[in-house]
Formats: sequence, C-alpha cells, structure tokens
Amino acid sequence: MSAAARLAEFVVKTSLEDCPSEAVGRVRRAALDTLGVMLAGATEPVARIVRRVVRAEGAITLATVVGTTLKTSPGWAALANGAAGHAHDFDDTNFALLGHPSVPLLSTALAAAEAEMADGRALVLGYVVGFEVDVALGLALNPDHYTRGWHATSSIGTLGCTAAAARIMGLDVVQTRNALAIAASHASGLKENFGSMTKPYHAGHAARNGILAAQLAREGLTASETALEGRQGYVAAFGASHGLDQALEGLGHAWQLLGSGIAVKPYPSCALTHSAIDALIDLRAEHRLRPRDIAAVQVGVNRVVPDVLAHPRPTTALERKFSMQFCAAAALVEGRVDFGSFMDGEVANPEMRELMGRIAMVVDPGLPEGVEQHAWSRVTVQLRDGRTLSREARGARGHPDTPLSDAELREKFLACAKDVLSADEAEGVAEQLGHLEDIPDIRALTSRLEGNLD
Repeated sequence: MSAAARLAEFVVKTSLEDCPSEAVGRVRRAALDTLGVMLAGATEPVARIVRRVVRAEGAITLATVVGTTLKTSPGWAALANGAAGHAHDFDDTNFALLGHPSVPLLSTALAAAEAEMADGRALVLGYVVGFEVDVALGLALNPDHYTRGWHATSSIGTLGCTAAAARIMGLDVVQTRNALAIAASHASGLKENFGSMTKPYHAGHAARNGILAAQLAREGLTASETALEGRQGYVAAFGASHGLDQALEGLGHAWQLLGSGIAVKPYPSCALTHSAIDALIDLRAEHRLRPRDIAAVQVGVNRVVPDVLAHPRPTTALERKFSMQFCAAAALVEGRVDFGSFMDGEVANPEMRELMGRIAMVVDPGLPEGVEQHAWSRVTVQLRDGRTLSREARGARGHPDTPLSDAELREKFLACAKDVLSADEAEGVAEQLGHLEDIPDIRALTSRLEGNLD
C-alpha cells in the first residue's frame, strides 16, 4: 500500500471515538489560542492585503473571514484567516513538525465545516487527523527538511490541511489518497521569507491549498499513487526520510497530539527566542539587573536556530520577531516581550540599541538534540563587576511539559480579541469553545467571530 493510501485509510476510517479522550480537550485549548491570535492578527497589514485580494476576486459566500463581515468561498476564507492567524507569530508550535500546526488546521477546518454545515465534532476530528498527519511527516523528514530551507508550517502543513479538509468534506479513501497526492505538488514555503509578510502568508497558503486539493479530488482529479514515496516524489524532493514507514505505522496508535504535543506561546515572537526570553526575564528580576550592569550576553542555541533567527540588526517589526539580539535585549531592558515590543524603524530605546550589540548567539553543541528540545537555549550574562549569571538549558513556559494554565490561556485569548470583539462577545466565544465538540452547527461559532474590520 502506498504512503498516500495509508494516510488516506487513517484519515477516512478514524472516528472521534478512536481518539484518546484527552484529545478533545487539547483541541479545545488549541482552538481558543488560535482564534485569539487570528482575531489579533486580523488588524495587521498582511491580513488586510490578503482581504483586498479576496474582495477583488469574489466568490460564493460560504465561509467567514474572522474579524470582518466578509464571507467568501472556503479556500479564500482559509487563506485570509491563516494569514491573519500567523501575522504576529503568536500561534502555537509543534517541535516534531518544526512548525505551526493549529493556525493552518483551524483555518482549513473552520472554512470547510462552514461550507459543509458540519458540527463541532466534525471540526474536532478534522483537526486531530490533520495534526497527526502533520507530525507523522515531520517525524519522517525533520530536521533535514527544515534545515534545507523549507518552512514546514506550509511545506508539510499543506498535507495536514488536506487531511483535515478531506475528512470534514466526506471524501472516500480513493478521493483522499488523490487529494494528498495533489497536495504533495501544492506543498511549498521558504524560510528565506522569514521576517517578511510572506512568512505569515504561508499559513494561509497551506490552508487554502488543503481545501483546494480536497475539492479537486472530490470532483475526480487524479494524482500519482506514489506521489509521496516515489523516486521523484515528495519525500525525495523535500528531505532525507528518517523512517516514513515507521512514522506512518504510528498513526492511530501513538497519538502525537498527546505525545510531542502543542507548545503555546506567551510571547509574540519566534518560538526559538522563548527559552532565552524566559531565562533573561527571570535573571533580570532576581538580580535587579540594569542595562549598564551588563558587559555581555551569550545565548547558546541548537544548530537549527541561526538560519531562523537571521536578523541580528532588525529594522522592521517582523524582522524583530526573528532576532535573538532584539528579543533578548527587550527581555533584559524592559522585562517583557509583547505586542508593544514590535515596531518598525530604529529601536527607540537607546539602552536597548546599545545592549543588542553586546548580545551574541552561538551554537551550543552541549544542548540536547531531541525534537522537543530544538527550542531550548542556554544563557550566560557577564556583569561589569566580574560576576557571571547563567541559566541552564531548558524549555520555555508554554511548552508541553510546562503548559500555560487554563486561566493563562483564557487571559491570552481575551487580550488578543479585545481590538475586534467586545469583552462580553469574547467571553462568550471562550465559553463556547469550552464545549467545541457539542456545537451542532459550526456557524453558531463563526457568526460570533465577525467584526467591523475592513
């Protein structure tokens, strides 16, 4: 049986009852976090640009563009919502995927569920099967796939989105196999675009292409059965396989939603900055550090990090999200990294500008190499009085082993939603998402996500 056929069997034949009971709770939390960052990102330039194209193209009004009164076709809605959801780089991550699972998957699932008039259970199941496909391929291909320059959120996420769409749209096994093979040709997304608007666009690109692949397959478009594992197929082109067969064998048995899990972000910057931010904020508070006290800072990182945090002297808000020097300086000077940290132009605070020049990021060969540890950092602060302060390598707050509490997650959602929804409306959405699987028609949720943005 081909790889696409094996994936299709899993996607079509898995029921919600087959999934671990804890999986539903994980999807509820993912939906709360994701819709929050989607609402926050809907005000950003990349989201507005995409919406202008959506309006110009025009389409049948089946699916909601979050934060607006605009309704459009499922594919265009998935694109718009995906771009908005990733605009702040505040959305969750999975370290086996080495990417962002939930924004593309939820953008796909919401649009497909609206068009199909599906219920909350269908959306939850679509998310679960899409997540498992994402991570299975991530385990098979990474880190080689990622270090070659592919943005896995899109280049792998396109296939996860296709799986989610196929399940919600009711495709059979043959149609789903074809959809996944079509998606293998859709898959793309380059890390060279990190720090630009195209990086968040990738998340919408994956969602739109997932829906398009499912739509084409449902209408009868065919594709090679060996599009994934063939000599000139997806795996051969996108990275050296580290065990595709083994990864696929785990589907439906080793549930990655509970295993490698979801890392929720407390800071709106690249996840690879978070371990250092946490450590430096802690050191600042513990030792009452001031910028003039600091002679030098060294941040030790995994070997995959320098190609991602590639902006030591960022000039735009988006570049700052991919700058260890900027994020570390913000943590030490201001004791926070939040929406207000990321502005275009020269860094306004002269102490922060000067401190950035004393921050070095180096590859630390002593850091662990496990997939869940790629985002770990080790920080060392040299003080002018001769003392050295340090924090051992660790994961960040929000990682699966130190998750945000339900209260912290709800607080993040409400803060993200406040510029689009009223406080009462946001509270109502949060309450509804606590019973996501019980929603009889997903339009009862999406109708509450409308706002007055252009």
